Amino acid sequence: MLEPAAVASVVGRQSATVWLLERRQILGWWAGSRVLVTVAALSLHGLRASHGYFGSHIFQHALGPLEAWDGVWYQRIAEHGYLLLPGQQSDPAFFPLYPLLLKSADALGISIGAAGVILSNIFFLAALLAFDSLGNELFSSQLARRATLLLAVFPTSYVCSMVYPESLVLLAFALAGLFAVRGRWLACGGAAAVAALARPEGLLLAFPIAACVFARRRELSPTERGRGLAAVLAAPAAAISFPLYLGWALHAPLAWTSAQHAWGRSFRLDGLFIAVRNAWADIGRQGWTSRDVVFCLLTLALLGAAWRAGAPRGWIALGVLIVLLPVGSTSFASDARFAFLALPAYWGLASICRERRRFVAAAALCAALLVGATVTLPFVFP
Repeated sequence: MLEPAAVASVVGRQSATVWLLERRQILGWWAGSRVLVTVAALSLHGLRASHGYFGSHIFQHALGPLEAWDGVWYQRIAEHGYLLLPGQQSDPAFFPLYPLLLKSADALGISIGAAGVILSNIFFLAALLAFDSLGNELFSSQLARRATLLLAVFPTSYVCSMVYPESLVLLAFALAGLFAVRGRWLACGGAAAVAALARPEGLLLAFPIAACVFARRRELSPTERGRGLAAVLAAPAAAISFPLYLGWALHAPLAWTSAQHAWGRSFRLDGLFIAVRNAWADIGRQGWTSRDVVFCLLTLALLGAAWRAGAPRGWIALGVLIVLLPVGSTSFASDARFAFLALPAYWGLASICRERRRFVAAAALCAALLVGATVTLPFVFP
């Protein structure tokens, strides 16, 4: 006769197996989409038809294109820490958690670039699984699953195979939402803090978490309300710790703002108006700006569809702010990548693709654009 501990172990393994089998479709789409990105990156390495903005050193190893652009800065921070160069592009523009993870992986004997690619892909799989669970809490299982699969192949998801923190932030967003819906406020606050230490958009998690706490305020005990409030404040508190650290390490608590100015990010109250006014001229000078304008408008439209499908208003607010706040820097540059983190947009896309034919067509188009976005990495900033 088995001991109780042995029985519990067997039951746990069986439950885990059943859980994974129920999500094998997600695993398959994640693997398929990452194969598309990897093959596209390998084709860049193999053909080397044009370096674009890359130097030849980027192509010295197979996955070099996935380590380029901001990935170079994250690796530099992992290796050397922060250094502020007033008036010049410098690394305090990048939040600390992801490079800290890269440094930890490097301690295991893995090169920082390879560690970044591996971590980003693993975080993306975890993000898809968490997003599917969150969707099941808010919508039908069919809509939740289709939203997850479309997220797996979404054109801008190539960044989740690069040395970028987007997949980590995506995971933290989904977990924060999932824990909030389930009333696990301390875990929710922890996930929100992770997001805020990885990218500034993490601050915006205060909106859906606060909305969730407010909606349940009558059923929460005083202790739970306090924990809910702590979860709301976790992301802002974590974000504030970054300038405090910069003040201690560099004697410049505003180093992030100074670095952002050097990168051309200067936020203004009329920044959105200026960006819209200058969009056509920007497209004339740099055609790739049209990509960011199109994805900005597309994401807003999908957020509207999510609103009609019944997505929580706090999440809609987060999505709209993620899309529009970067444009407040007077430019649409990289808004396609920033908009990728607007989770409700995928619920909106899934609600539009309820019919199988629409879903298949949307998935095929997304996959084709995903390959196209990857092979054009040498020519346009993500």
